[in-house]
Amino acid sequence: MEISPQEFRDVQVLVRSLCGLVLSDDKSYLVRTRLEPVVRARGFQRFGDYLGCVQQVDAVLLRDELVEALTTGETSFNRDAHLYDAFRKVLLPELGESLRQRRESGFVHPTARLWSAGCSTGQEPYSLVMAVFDYIGGNPALQLRADQFPILATDVSARSLVTARAGRYPRRDLERGLTPDQLRRFFEPDPDNAHAVARRELRNLIEFRRLNLMDSLPGLGPFEIILCRNVLIYFDPATRQRLCERFHDLLSPRGLLILGSAESLFGLDLPFVSETRGGTVVFRRQERRSRP
Repeated sequence: MEISPQEFRDVQVLVRSLCGLVLSDDKSYLVRTRLEPVVRARGFQRFGDYLGCVQQVDAVLLRDELVEALTTGETSFNRDAHLYDAFRKVLLPELGESLRQRRESGFVHPTARLWSAGCSTGQEPYSLVMAVFDYIGGNPALQLRADQFPILATDVSARSLVTARAGRYPRRDLERGLTPDQLRRFFEPDPDNAHAVARRELRNLIEFRRLNLMDSLPGLGPFEIILCRNVLIYFDPATRQRLCERFHDLLSPRGLLILGSAESLFGLDLPFVSETRGGTVVFRRQERRSRP
């Protein structure tokens, strides 16, 4: 099944309007291979007929399927291991000290909320939860609990979130990203022996929610840390600017934004300052300057 240049341009415009994803002009083959199974499953013989239906006002399900097919990303446990080392050694201890001070100031149950934006099939938030358990287990004198570090994990893909909520992964993927100790402590064998499932205490700390980052984001914050890794690279500068302004509004006064290792805020006009914490570059929220 071939996709014409005009049909590819129609997909570019449609996907950008739906979720902000910018498909470069060399992605025609990717679009064809990702969408052809969807088109055939819906009974269409031509991309043009399929796109005509997708663009109808009431074709919400078809548009969701299109976004699903084109936004599924690759991820893994402990991706960029230095980040999780920084969490264990620097970022979580800083948050833990803040929680201790707030508790001593009279807060009954202070929390430090984290957000994994664009969590895909859940490997990032589960890696974060494992870091939380390691930190708490290694510092019993602090009398902190894992539920003081709640994690919101969001993605535009409903299919990816089904996997994330179940916490069930092929053992080969787990063994590639986790140490044998992590696999033993945090996962239970599945009856088929080819998969393992995240323990309930991990799953209970994560709220998985479907969310399109292009939609309004009312009532989500504040967060101490927002992770949006390997997402901005798919957006144009104007969309990056708008999204990071929203992140700024949802962070606590000294909160941190963490991007992918190949991403930065270069060229954007945003009130963040870059810092290196535990070998990882983070962007600390600053107050906006008042305009004269």
